[in-house]
Amino acid sequence: MRKSCLTFCLGAIGMALASYGQVEAVWLTHRSPAPDKIVVNWKSARPGPSRVCYGPDATCARVEASSEEGSRVLHHVEIATPQRGVTVFYRVESGDQKSGPLSFRTCPEDGVRVAVVGDWGYSGRPDLTALKADKPHMLMTAGDNVASIINPLQAGDIHNTKPFIELLKSETAFFASTPFMPILGNHDKQVGPRKDKRPGVSAEVYDVSATAYLDVFRLPDVGWRWAFALPQADVTFLALDMQHLSDVGTTFQTCHDYHRGSEQFLWYDEQTRNAKTGFVVTLLNADSRCRNLEKGAWHEMFSRGTVFITGFGYYAERAVERNGFPYYNTCAAKPNGAVYRDPMAVVCEPSANYMLLTFDRAAGKMTVDLKRLDGSVIDRQTYTRRAR
Repeated sequence: MRKSCLTFCLGAIGMALASYGQVEAVWLTHRSPAPDKIVVNWKSARPGPSRVCYGPDATCARVEASSEEGSRVLHHVEIATPQRGVTVFYRVESGDQKSGPLSFRTCPEDGVRVAVVGDWGYSGRPDLTALKADKPHMLMTAGDNVASIINPLQAGDIHNTKPFIELLKSETAFFASTPFMPILGNHDKQVGPRKDKRPGVSAEVYDVSATAYLDVFRLPDVGWRWAFALPQADVTFLALDMQHLSDVGTTFQTCHDYHRGSEQFLWYDEQTRNAKTGFVVTLLNADSRCRNLEKGAWHEMFSRGTVFITGFGYYAERAVERNGFPYYNTCAAKPNGAVYRDPMAVVCEPSANYMLLTFDRAAGKMTVDLKRLDGSVIDRQTYTRRAR
């Protein structure tokens, strides 16, 4: 019954979009640092104004919200969602370009579920049936959401949003009903081929500023790194821009500086020192051994939280440092190439996988499942709320 209901609901959302071909994709993100607001995003076939109608039923007649950004094809309208565990119906409009009624559920008071997918850009069209059956209240990533943003018609095009839109269209109904919080990987910024590596930062290969990504996704803070708290799960998620760290300072540099004293280092240090929630989850796209950088300062900061999640390699992994802190790797793509096994790994399996984080706020526990794409569990661990 649960699966058939899910299939019916997602199918209805897909029909609501398919019947209005002028709206190519709709997706939900959070720009505010907490879930009492949500951004409704969409791509229209032609430029137009941005308006969202929403309410407690399919008439979507209670409230209207609009953007002052003018006529455009990429639309972002933030709406208020203060109530927990309720269904919100909504419709997007760009002049005469409209969707049918769509819907999403806000996170409940307890029992929040968050799924994490890594390396989507190299997974083709993965079968997410099991992930959807877990009914996550939110979907996050561990980077490399697309294979690249290289525009074959224009070298170095930092505004090429097409790969992200194609990703969003690949799971139209899911993205229209499940808030999506991606993080950056190197491929999400790749605007040219990797050749002629040399000293000196260049925009020829990677757009470190992630222009196209930020055009598509409205996220908290500055977007390329962000903090997002879910009070009803007692968790803070921290997203970092860290990949290919050995290339920093060369023409292959992909990410913002990570060295001690850099803006990113200082921001993360402050976030991990001052987090008010019982759980802190860090998301990034670098090898888990980045914990050794800056004479172990990154491990010290990571381990102030609860878990570290990366999408660096094509395998499922849980490594445990000597102080007991866990480092996870997740990847939705099938195994391809070498397995960069962490020397501290206690679980390492070369299979396509995803992660499911389930929060029991009342009990002060977070359960972390590493799951194969068929839903079977590779590894399950439960973590207790940290002392604050």
